[in-house]
Amino acid sequence: MLSRPRLIVPLFALLAVLLAGCGGAEQSGGQQQGGGQQQDQQQESKKEAQETKIGLGNVVSVKPDKRRMVVMPSQKAEGAEKLTVNVRKTAKITLGGKEAEMGDVAEGQQAQVEYIVKNEKNRAVSVQLFKAEDSPEEQPSGGEGTSN
Repeated sequence: MLSRPRLIVPLFALLAVLLAGCGGAEQSGGQQQGGGQQQDQQQESKKEAQETKIGLGNVVSVKPDKRRMVVMPSQKAEGAEKLTVNVRKTAKITLGGKEAEMGDVAEGQQAQVEYIVKNEKNRAVSVQLFKAEDSPEEQPSGGEGTSN
């Protein structure tokens, strides 16, 4: 009879340790999942903020010293509002397919601006400027130099 109580006590101790170990794993696993969800949400918000947009239109205002320009969209589908963008220092600027600088941007030029919205501000990643001779379909018809 003495051997049974000796076995029961260690058996209960072992059972208690196993139950305690399982409960701890559930709690730590839940905390890890919660932390993972927060990281996923942060990554999603960064992706939303980094979504690239494109605006095409005429440059109506430019401030090279502040690296800021305003483009009036050429299509109604793009919206009638002017697009104000801050041009990043790392932005790639081209004029007629050749590398250019912010000082080369002038009012009246056609421009395609690739930008992201960050902190509710439009930030240009690249700016393509077009010369009139590079885009004949953009020139008014019935114009100069098209006589037959």
